Amino acid sequence: GKYIYFPIVTKDRKEIDFRCPDQSCWNASITMALIDFQNKRAIQDFKSRQEMEQAAGAQERRLARAP
Repeated sequence: GKYIYFPIVTKDRKEIDFRCPDQSCWNASITMALIDFQNKRAIQDFKSRQEMEQAAGAQERRLARAP
C-alpha cells in the first residue's frame, strides 16, 4: 500500500520520521497539530513585540518629560 511520510526536525537538528498508511487519519492529525503550534507561537511572538514596543514608547515619553 501507499504510505505518507512526515519528517520532523527538532531544534537540535535531529530528525524524527513518521510513516502511516495513506488511508490513515494520522497525517491530518499531525498536520493540524503543527499548524496549531505554529499559530500559537506566532501569537506569542506578536504579543511580545507589542509589549516591547509599548515599553519603549513609555520609556521615550518618560525621557521627554524629564528636565
